[in-house]
Amino acid sequence: HSRGRNPARDIFASTFYSHPLKASGWECVQRAWQRMWDQHPALKVTLKDLVADNQRVATRTEMVGFADGSTATMLEMFTFENDRIVELWGLSDKPQTTS
Repeated sequence: HSRGRNPARDIFASTFYSHPLKASGWECVQRAWQRMWDQHPALKVTLKDLVADNQRVATRTEMVGFADGSTATMLEMFTFENDRIVELWGLSDKPQTTS
């Protein structure tokens, strides 16, 4: 990244499609995360589980630091071809207020 190159270009295929965002191209993921960080600057994402099998990787992450004190869990499934992410499926629960 210090060379002015966006590292996302190296992990996403040119044919990448995000089912949750209903959009193509790595830029859609970058824009979605940028909006999230802009709205919740204290947000922290922690990888809790990762399972890989052939050309698929599934992750479970926990997100804390929402402005309202809530947390969320996100599940994502990535499909790879030629060492690049070509497809993303994902869902997250609605933020839950912490006690």
